[in-house]
Amino acid sequence: MLLSPLSVVLLAAVVGMGVAVLVWLHRDNPGAGPLAAFVVAASLWAVAQGLELAVPDVQTMVWFQQVQLTLSVVVPVAWLVTVLEYTGHPHWLTRRRVALLLAEPAAFVTLVWSNDAHELVWVGSDTVVVAEASALAPVWGLAYWGHLAYMLGLILGGGVLLIRQMLRTNRLFRGQSLALLVAITIPTAAQSLHALGFLGTVVDPTSLGYVVSGIVLSVALLRGQLLDVAPVTRDLGREAIFAEMDDRVVIVDEDGRIVDVNAAAASLFDEDPGALLGRSLEGELPTLAATLPDVGERIQTETRLEHDGAVRYFDVRVTPLYRAYGVVSGHLVSLRDVTNRRQREQRIDVLNRLLRHNIRNEMNVVRGNADLLAGSVESADDHRVDRIIRTVDDIVDRSNKIGRVSEALESEDPRPIRLRPLLAPVVDTVRNRNPGANLSLACPEDCWVEGGPSLTLAVEELLDNAIEHSDGQPTVEVTVEPASPDTGVVVRVSDDGPGIAPYEREVILAGEETPLQHGSGVGLWLVKWVVRNAGGTLSFAEGPGTTVEVELPVADPNDPDAITDVNARTTTDR
Repeated sequence: MLLSPLSVVLLAAVVGMGVAVLVWLHRDNPGAGPLAAFVVAASLWAVAQGLELAVPDVQTMVWFQQVQLTLSVVVPVAWLVTVLEYTGHPHWLTRRRVALLLAEPAAFVTLVWSNDAHELVWVGSDTVVVAEASALAPVWGLAYWGHLAYMLGLILGGGVLLIRQMLRTNRLFRGQSLALLVAITIPTAAQSLHALGFLGTVVDPTSLGYVVSGIVLSVALLRGQLLDVAPVTRDLGREAIFAEMDDRVVIVDEDGRIVDVNAAAASLFDEDPGALLGRSLEGELPTLAATLPDVGERIQTETRLEHDGAVRYFDVRVTPLYRAYGVVSGHLVSLRDVTNRRQREQRIDVLNRLLRHNIRNEMNVVRGNADLLAGSVESADDHRVDRIIRTVDDIVDRSNKIGRVSEALESEDPRPIRLRPLLAPVVDTVRNRNPGANLSLACPEDCWVEGGPSLTLAVEELLDNAIEHSDGQPTVEVTVEPASPDTGVVVRVSDDGPGIAPYEREVILAGEETPLQHGSGVGLWLVKWVVRNAGGTLSFAEGPGTTVEVELPVADPNDPDAITDVNARTTTDR
């Protein structure tokens, strides 16, 4: 049943202007401005068509027809600009391209309002009565068909961009793109089919098509987050990351040809980045090209590149790039410079070897000679020889301690472990070694934490440190507080000694030493490393003496990886 002219006017005005208001609320987002122009122009077009059906005067009907044709030039241009902004291509709209884009609409509007002089838009029209309304039935001329072809070309171009966006994005953006496609396809198809005479009706159904478009856009705005979350924002963010990131990134196609490089990667090549596009990566950097896997594989490896006489080491990650239907279109090659890290690791390995082997062996030689010397010096110098021996023993003991912790941390992964069988032998060992000290342990029988046997080294270090720095007969208490809703298991080692100096605490808690602020030993550092490896934290409580608190993650005793046989010593310390 044909809607009355007044119904068409009201329906088009209400739906169209309602959508225009929704778009205006999002006016700061990409594509909102041209989309508003598209909706308003389409609404006014529908209103003009409805008024054409409502008036009996032929001359007025012709005038409304001219208004419709004038508004028709706005819709495809506004829709194309909407798509360009929505998909992240507003830079395509240069001044020259905008001028060319508006040339045809300007010429067509001029021909519409001067049609009586040349009849290029329509060569005549009949008046037909349909459902108690009069309607014009124009005989279209060459200019109209040219304009229709131009409209379809713009719409097709925007549709290609949207389809491309749909094929390379997620569900949310696919739904938004589909809504935009439907919003332009329905009225365009209705107008084209009517102009070609395929619909068999005198009244142009374009206005009703735009009512449907308004409903689709309303749903997309209210439920599909159209204009709230636009792909252009994501694409711009990705482009910024690609351009500004410190890692070197090279994109190659499935044949190994360079597609793009970021600014950081340009330093790897002798050519300007623009001149590299399309060239074979194997021809430019054969060492890097050798790391590329088979098409579709993801790898991580390390490579060595030489450029301008300098050798750099890189951590290489190769990620396949997929297009529609899982087809691999190339690879993204990311290179992170690890030269400094590699050099630091080499320095640490050398220093570790010197500390754990060379210095220890040399200190043993010094101690042996000091023992021989002790029997031949005068008694007045005995205390000097004893001091040499004590100092050498401290250095060797510190070296052994660092070696045990280093080996434990390298070979140990945190696992569920019962705490009391781990702590009790340590307390007994330290008590037997220091018979004058009062040591106590308060720990629940069934208390499980994430950790490993290296925790014994941390607790032993805290006990030895408390005894060493005490005055007179030390009292050291080890208490374990079970987990609460806000904390993990807390192990407290408290003593009645003079306490740890504030600057020592600050260095450990800050996690770094500086030339102006550093600790006097390595004991607390070893404790911190062991605790951190277990996923715990180290802190100091206020009060008399010293109280060190170690908070450890709670563990599940039913975990299949749980440590059930704890001998309270690490393998390297036996």
